[in-house]
Amino acid sequence: MQERLARPPTPAGFDPSRAAERAADPQGWRFADAERAAVHRAIAERRDIRRFRPDEVPDEVLRRVLEAAHRAPSVGLMQPWRFIVVREPATRTAIRALARRERLRQAERFDERARHFLDQKVEGIVEAPVGVCVCCDPGDPDAEVLGRATIPQTDVYSTACAIENLWLAARAEGLGVGWVSFYRPPDLRRVLGIPERVEPVAYLCLGWPDERPVRPGLESAGWAQRAPLDAVVMRERWQEPAGAKPTSAPPRPRLDRDAAIAARDRLDRLVKPPGSLGALEGLIERWAQICGAPPPPRPRAGVLVFAGDHGHVARGTSLYGPEVSAQVAAAAARCETAVGVLARHGGHALVVADVGLAAATPPGVRNLKVGAGTADMLEGPALREHELDAALEAGRRLAGELADGGVDCLVLGEIGMGNTATSAALACALTGAPADATVGRGAGLDAAGLERKRRLVASAVERHGAPLAAREALLAIGGLELAALAGAAAEGARRGLPVVLDGYAVGVAALAADRDDPAVGEALIASHRSAEPGHDLVLAELGLEPLLDLRLRLGEASGALIALPVIAAAGALHAGMATFEEAGVERRG
Repeated sequence: MQERLARPPTPAGFDPSRAAERAADPQGWRFADAERAAVHRAIAERRDIRRFRPDEVPDEVLRRVLEAAHRAPSVGLMQPWRFIVVREPATRTAIRALARRERLRQAERFDERARHFLDQKVEGIVEAPVGVCVCCDPGDPDAEVLGRATIPQTDVYSTACAIENLWLAARAEGLGVGWVSFYRPPDLRRVLGIPERVEPVAYLCLGWPDERPVRPGLESAGWAQRAPLDAVVMRERWQEPAGAKPTSAPPRPRLDRDAAIAARDRLDRLVKPPGSLGALEGLIERWAQICGAPPPPRPRAGVLVFAGDHGHVARGTSLYGPEVSAQVAAAAARCETAVGVLARHGGHALVVADVGLAAATPPGVRNLKVGAGTADMLEGPALREHELDAALEAGRRLAGELADGGVDCLVLGEIGMGNTATSAALACALTGAPADATVGRGAGLDAAGLERKRRLVASAVERHGAPLAAREALLAIGGLELAALAGAAAEGARRGLPVVLDGYAVGVAALAADRDDPAVGEALIASHRSAEPGHDLVLAELGLEPLLDLRLRLGEASGALIALPVIAAAGALHAGMATFEEAGVERRG
């Protein structure tokens, strides 16, 4: 009898099952009950995390999560995903600046829901110790990839599978993941050096969560809720829901994260509903991040007001001539204008400095004159290289002097006839926005004067181009006092001092400093929203939400000083309110 041929064992890496086995037990490939439950638990409990602890993610844990992402399915086994792991704080700071700007831009689209939207914490880019930018690299467009010829987008779809794998593996490890959707891809490409052919599909924050939500965050906040399964499942072909109507889509300073999280932890323990202090809670955490402690109940500010004149005033862009700038600066130094009254009332240190008055430096005003005003920005560059450098240095020098004097924060202001026109042109030069979006009435221009001012700003931007890098914009458009303010903001940030911004002109100067070094933006606090229409644009570009909206347009740091009592109140509440434990209050949930 002929010996039967034995079937050789299946080589490693191939399917060892037999047809008979599969026919006898069609469900034989499934996991055991406990393992299956664990998979479904990871899916059900996956959450978008916004609050993170500062503890580092071990390399071996991160590698396991990335390996899970790399095991994702991809059409034609193209494996288009690429992972940029971001740990450097400076890089994460720059990315958060992009997110903050876009957050405020998007909020404008939600009408009455915008303020509620702004109350939500939408990202943890700096808090999370690791960022992962998941990119799709389509590779050689001429290379044949099975399945992509008919559906070119399958590389992006495959990358989305890698993101979900990463997210579920992170949940199993106890890590939190937050998907950041507030940035413009070209801006993220610039920060991370991503080539044009590559699509940044997602920026993910990864770290140990400082929250353990049982529901999606936006559902808990009342923003939206998950639809029932039957509402999204159709049979055989597309079916419109009965009565459905088309709807629109729903709407390089060192950062002390330990101090910020300690401040936030105390806020969570105070006798109050979570988040009930609104924007003050974000202010307290931001202040602590900047300087290592929450705001004091009686902050003492170093108030720095720079004065300068502008060559274009001769064209009728202001109701007043340059002689008025010197008069106002002298009165401010005598504590006779708003800034002097408020600084004296609050016990703050006030310095009024001349960096560019056309007239002689008045008595009582610090003489750091770089030049007698700027050149006319319509005739050529408003500043020369050495003038810009001297103005920046003047700002750094005085900010450093005030910091050495032991102040708790810097408050910045300006004096100068015509500087709202310069500010509007500088905002255009930095952002590429049109003159219509940045030009306002300033000190009270009539309709004819406003139109004249718009034409001048538009002509200046047309002459010099936009958008420009910060230094090029300052050279072209000018503002000796604006350049000094940019230098002061940068120095305050470097010293770990909160920099409280006044209105439009100060905001534009701070934007120039931020564009030069995004780390500066982390030290900025917006005191108020001014009546100038371009201020909204500037605040959005800085990613800052103002504390007050009083329709002020005075300048001189007056709005910032009016906001200081609000900051003091936040500090007093944080320090003085009892925790649940201290008050003997039972805390449920």
